[in-house]
Amino acid sequence: MTAFRFIHCSDLHIDSPFKGLASQVPSLTERLRESTFRSFHNIVKLAVEEKVDAVLIAGDIFDGADRSLQAQLKFRRGLLELSEKGIPSFIVHGNHDPSNSWSHMLDWPENTTIFPGNKVERIPVIREGEALAWIYGISYPQKEVNENLALKFKKDQEQGFAVGLLHANVGQHPGHDNYAPCSLQDLISSDFDYWALGHIHEFKILRENNPCIVYSGNTQARHLKETGPKGCCLVTLNSGAPANIRFVATDVVSYRSTKVDVSSASSINEVLQAIQSQVEELAKESLTREGLVVRLVLTGRTAVHNELQNPGATKALAEEIHAFFEGHSPWILVDLSTQTAGTYDIDSLKDGKDFIADLLNLCEDDQDKQLQSKIQEAMKPVFESWAGRKYLEDGENIRTITLKARNLALDQLVNHENP
Repeated sequence: MTAFRFIHCSDLHIDSPFKGLASQVPSLTERLRESTFRSFHNIVKLAVEEKVDAVLIAGDIFDGADRSLQAQLKFRRGLLELSEKGIPSFIVHGNHDPSNSWSHMLDWPENTTIFPGNKVERIPVIREGEALAWIYGISYPQKEVNENLALKFKKDQEQGFAVGLLHANVGQHPGHDNYAPCSLQDLISSDFDYWALGHIHEFKILRENNPCIVYSGNTQARHLKETGPKGCCLVTLNSGAPANIRFVATDVVSYRSTKVDVSSASSINEVLQAIQSQVEELAKESLTREGLVVRLVLTGRTAVHNELQNPGATKALAEEIHAFFEGHSPWILVDLSTQTAGTYDIDSLKDGKDFIADLLNLCEDDQDKQLQSKIQEAMKPVFESWAGRKYLEDGENIRTITLKARNLALDQLVNHENP
């Protein structure tokens, strides 16, 4: 039985700036920026240890067209190590690193194939003088590619496995730009053995066999919406048996998001203790990582609610947590926010016959989303910029804003009426 073993990875986003997170704890800036390259180093290490036949990279190696020379040299270093071990690498450009943005000043190592953006090419993986597999690929010539590139792939070989390398949005996956859109059926009809996909930052097996259609996900999370392990796929295609697809985590920084109930806290000290306890639990789960970035949301009706709403309160708490965990392994970075409420009785207030009751019922009984629509309309002048539009369009963000507005109004109304 013939077998073809390879690593499928994508969306390395080397040299991501981590602007928002890095500003919170400047001492961790370099560690955050290094994390994307270090995750690629882990892939190279895995490829060498497993003695794979090839490494396939399905686009978005760099974070943008302004990638630094340092980032390119680090990436080249990894490819050179693979080449020296006799492991060929196959690369396509994606929307973050299209062909027209790459530097032409570097010579890439031997055994490195970078597919062109004007047509699909196929390159063999040779073992003992014979073609073990053929890798088909096409790059993005520019950032925005709206054409269905999958339709350009045509299997035209008999010997060896056929693998398609493509950066695309299959089935209009939500939350990602609809670049190189195609359907699952477009890929199935190709008669390939495996589709190594990039663009979606989550490990997903869209089809397990005949052909395998797989998103490996990104190799290192870059913000707090990308929680959970990130890595690559270690794949074995077999001529007489189903494929084996194993996800292998390669990330060096873990991202987590959770809530901390502080309803029983009667002082800021107790709030700090609750935060510390939660972070310690998350750190235990991340011992195999170098760093932990965690978003904590303080929740619950608490006696210290008003103190937590004071300007600078969450920043001061986060700074105290960072000081407490200084020198800890893994290192800790905390993003802290509050969704607490006062200790007033919500159910009793809802049963009233006053404005407060009307407010509560309006916020909590919005089945037809009329309130959400009104909020979105009222907020348009504030969020018309590109950077803020996503907050206006996200229903979950609108619900969070509504809850915060409700609690702020209750703080003022209830406290004024019941001093």
